[in-house]
Amino acid sequence: MATLSDNILNRRSIRSYEPKAVSSETIKTILNAAIWAPSGNNLQPWKFSVIMENKKLLDKIASLSIYQNWIKTAPCLIAVFLDHASIMTNITIPKLYIKHVQAIGAALQNMLLTANDMGLGTCWIGEILKNEEEIKILLNVPAGYELMAVVSVGYPKIVSKGQRKPLDQAIIDWQ
Repeated sequence: MATLSDNILNRRSIRSYEPKAVSSETIKTILNAAIWAPSGNNLQPWKFSVIMENKKLLDKIASLSIYQNWIKTAPCLIAVFLDHASIMTNITIPKLYIKHVQAIGAALQNMLLTANDMGLGTCWIGEILKNEEEIKILLNVPAGYELMAVVSVGYPKIVSKGQRKPLDQAIIDWQ
C-alpha cells in the first residue's frame, strides 16, 4: 500500500485514457474525499456535476477546450463549481473570496489524490474556464455557481514522468 507521500509524489496529470468505464461507486468515493477538504468556517462551498454516461455531452464539453482530442478519451468528467450562496460573505472582498477558491483547490487535490490511490488517472483542466457559460448551459447549472475546474477521470493509457524544479528554487527565505 502506497503512503500518502508516495501518492503525492507519483500522481501525474493523465491525458490519455483506456476505453473502460469508471463505476459510479468509484466516483462517489472520489467526491466523498473532495467534500472532506478544509474550508473556511466549514462552509463547504463546492458543488459537482458528474458527466459519465452521456457520450454526446462528454464530447460537447470536450469540444469547448483546445485539448478536446484527449479529453474525449476520458470516460468521466467532473465539473467543479463554487457555490456563491454557500459562502455567505461579500465575495467582492478579494481576500474572503480567495479563501473559498482555496477550499475548492483543496477539494480538487483530494479528488486527484484519491483517484490516483485507486489506480485512476485525472487531469485538472483549467483552460476550459474560458467557456464557463457554455458549460453551465450544457449542464443546466443554476445561477450563483462559478466554474472552478473540470477534472477528467479514467484508467490511464499513458503515464508520463513528472518533473519539478529543485526545492531551493521555491524557497524565498528560510529564517
